[in-house]
Amino acid sequence: MKKYLAHICGHFQPLGYEELYAVLEAENISYSILEVNSQVVIFETADNPLYAVSRCAFVHSLIELLGTGEIEDEKFTFLHSYDISELDSGSTFCSRVTKIGEKEVKIRLMDLERELGNHIFNKFSSKKFTVNLKSPDYIFRTILIKNRFFLGLEIWAINRKKFSIREPGKRDFFRPGAMRTDYARALVNLSRIKKDEIFFDPFCGGGGFLLEASYLGAYAIGSDLDYTAVKGSTKNMKQFKQYTAELLHGDSRNIPIRSFHAIATDPPYSLQSSTHGEKVSQLTYDFLIESREHLMKNRYLVYCTPSTIEPEHIVERTEYKIVTLIDTFIHKSLTRRILVLK
Repeated sequence: MKKYLAHICGHFQPLGYEELYAVLEAENISYSILEVNSQVVIFETADNPLYAVSRCAFVHSLIELLGTGEIEDEKFTFLHSYDISELDSGSTFCSRVTKIGEKEVKIRLMDLERELGNHIFNKFSSKKFTVNLKSPDYIFRTILIKNRFFLGLEIWAINRKKFSIREPGKRDFFRPGAMRTDYARALVNLSRIKKDEIFFDPFCGGGGFLLEASYLGAYAIGSDLDYTAVKGSTKNMKQFKQYTAELLHGDSRNIPIRSFHAIATDPPYSLQSSTHGEKVSQLTYDFLIESREHLMKNRYLVYCTPSTIEPEHIVERTEYKIVTLIDTFIHKSLTRRILVLK
């Protein structure tokens, strides 16, 4: 069993936690949570969680935890010894420190990094490590919370560029109010979709959810009552060369697909997208009732809606069970409520 630390994005912290748990479940990673603390989730598993966590949009990095300790009077005290015998001798390394929350420790980050680097260099002198700040073989990452620190090997860090290239404004077809790419990826992850499974978005709009599901290896099917959206989604899928997808002109209240493994969707709110004269609450209820006939047993449906309509009361009238409910502040007139149903 190994211990890992996932560093969660602070701005969307609750969503980041739930996304992490969802991808671990989706990829059949058996794990136990040891600690959750200020953007940090420490868990233990005998499986390799690298691929699962690399799906995430709101996890900054994954660290194989080596040791923990405290900083008192600018001195490091390791509470648990650690072993790096698996690392290759003669390798290059660097030390990086990230502070989270209140900065009670007054030492500069540069000094912290130097101090920890010296510690690693001296303790494992037999390894004959050398420092390389630009392209090291190993990055020793320390997460500092108040006077506690967590030292580990960084085995994955997010590349934000992979999301930015697919932002709504950079797609061939753009619709106002389209959800940003990392947010769409997180909601797709909450649906627990797996590679080679069927993913469905009945309000596909510009196809943002379909793109993210396709990048995860799923077969993505989208439909929309607006034929312009269907044509636009098709255009966007071709732009990013995602050909394992199908677009249909259809109504969410009359789903034209026999069955699918997961749904993640962003129904219209009547803010920047039309509900075609239907009340948001009624449209949502009808969609949930219809989807229940097609979603495979014990699988997940994820959708979001303004918190003002209290969607949990709508769900109570269906056969779905709420697994997770997350509120995220978008702007002063919109708090988006995300529901994960099973």
